[in-house]
Amino acid sequence: MDRESEQLDRDLELWQDVDIKHPRLNARVWARVANEDREPAALPNFFRLAQSILSRPVYAAVFVVSCVLGGLLLAELRVAQQQVERGEQLAESYKQVIDPLIKDTYLFK
Repeated sequence: MDRESEQLDRDLELWQDVDIKHPRLNARVWARVANEDREPAALPNFFRLAQSILSRPVYAAVFVVSCVLGGLLLAELRVAQQQVERGEQLAESYKQVIDPLIKDTYLFK
């Protein structure tokens, strides 16, 4: 182990002997220490921030709802774009049926 880990271990051992007035504080501190051991410490700052925000149920629900609405919006935009393309194809084929030589004239555009 490195020097910092050894110092932390000594400090934590001293913490076990401290008399605490709050009934659940000691349990909370040790639960956090145990949780830190299980979580990977190598997460970049952005991911730690996102994890801390999305761990709250309200923000997680807002994130899910915004993703669903964003997906629906993108799907609607894509369908609208496909309809415009289909309309242009129909107009072009209608022009070709009416006068196949119209493509070479100035009226085409």
